[in-house]
Order: sequence, then C-alpha cells, then structure tokens
Amino acid sequence: MNANPEPLLYELHDRAREAGLEGYRRMSKSALLEALDGVEPGPATVESAVRGGLGLITFRGGRENALSLEALEALAGAAETLAENPEVRIVGIVGGGTRIFSAGADLKALQGLPGEEVGGRGAAALERIEAVAVPTVALLNGHVVGGGIDLSLACDWRVAVEGAKLRFIHNELGYTPPWGAALRLGALIGRGPALRLFATCELLSSQEARTIGVVDEVVAPHKLISRADSLAVRVGRSDREALAATKRLLRPDVPGQEHTRAFAALWDARPATLPA
Repeated sequence: MNANPEPLLYELHDRAREAGLEGYRRMSKSALLEALDGVEPGPATVESAVRGGLGLITFRGGRENALSLEALEALAGAAETLAENPEVRIVGIVGGGTRIFSAGADLKALQGLPGEEVGGRGAAALERIEAVAVPTVALLNGHVVGGGIDLSLACDWRVAVEGAKLRFIHNELGYTPPWGAALRLGALIGRGPALRLFATCELLSSQEARTIGVVDEVVAPHKLISRADSLAVRVGRSDREALAATKRLLRPDVPGQEHTRAFAALWDARPATLPA
C-alpha cells in the first residue's frame, strides 16, 4: 500500500538505528537502502502523553506506520484511557515521523487471517475510538493511505499538514474499505463524491481534501501539534458532560426523543442559572 516516494536520508537513519545497523551514519544513501532491504521493521508502538487539555497518541513502527489489528486495538485503548482523564478535553492521534501518517493496513501482519477477523476486529477498534466521550482529531502529519484513511475518518476532526496527500487506494488493491471508511466518508461528503474517490483511487492533496470537506484544516507542519493544543483550549470552554452528551446526539442513529431526555437530564441536575 506504499504510495510514497523514496525515503529521505534521516528516515533511513531512523530505520537503521532501530534495526541496530552499525556504522549507518557513514553509509551512503544507496548503501543504506541496500542494507535495509529485507530488514523487517519492529512492531508498531503506541505512546500517550497529556499536554494540558490535549491527550496526544503517537503511533510509530511497522513499515511506514502500517496498521496491524493489534496496533488499532492499542490505539483504541489509549484513546479510551485518555478520554477518562478529567484534564483531557480532546484526544489527538498522530503518526510518528514527519512524512507519513500511515501507509494503511499492515498487509504482511494480516496475511493468512480470515477476512471476517481482519474487518471485524479493525472495525470494532475504530468504533471504540469514535465512541470516546471527548472530541478526537486525526493529526495528519504526512501521507495517508488506504486503511490510514479509515483511521482518520473514525476521528471527529482531521487537521493535515501542507504537502500531505490522501490516497484512496482500497479498490485498486481489490478490497473494499476495511474498517468503515465508506460509511463515514459517505456521511461526511455525500455518497456520490465518496464513491468517486474510491472508484478513481484518488490521490488528493491536503488542500484538495480541505476543499471537499474530508479535512477540516490545513496547517504548516511545525504548527500541527500547537494547533491541536489550541483546539483543546477552545474545547475547554464547553462543559465536559454537556459536550459528551452532544457528541452522542450527533450520531445518526440516535432517536429524536433521546435529544429531549439528554437535555432534561442536564437541565434538572443543575440549579437555575438563567436571569429572572
């Protein structure tokens, strides 16, 4: 699922360091490429940090931040844990490195598994991310391919860096979107435009994705995390419980009467604060 250009030298250095390759800094780029050919990357790791109101999850590893089922489940668990922290107002998910958010599903790790397991476990993990009580934002620090798009669409918002590209490669590989991207993208921009992106295996720049509504905002790379910090501060103006209830009410399957019940529960639990 690799739709990305040849890696940069510093990225090869990162891979060589992780692989324990001695003397890699003295090697030419071509020698590094040859030495690393066939070297298997380590498993994906998921790290969490709290930055004021921002709960930040960084996932890295695999090949170009490719997503195994275990990585998706670890992301879901990290999002749930951060959302339970009363200091956290939004949860952000970012890929490790500076060129790629995720190359999509880790096809090698998934090879041999039945489709029901690949689709079912992955979809369940993304539904857990979608369901956390606080808003979530996919911080697209670089290219987003295939299943990485599924992950980003499970978040409430998407902020991308300038120069990032989104590739809807699913149908080109002979698969449907594995983890809910078709449903979420259709709800976001409409069925027809969503079908066009998948059918043409479109490659969108972050600015093009912003124009059609797939991405909410495009920022300079050095401003990506600070933008998430700023969002967390602004979200902090909302009452935490009221925001969680509002997020639930925005789901399309919530019946109308639930809106009244949610409002009434919050209204009745508070003393009257409106002026006479």
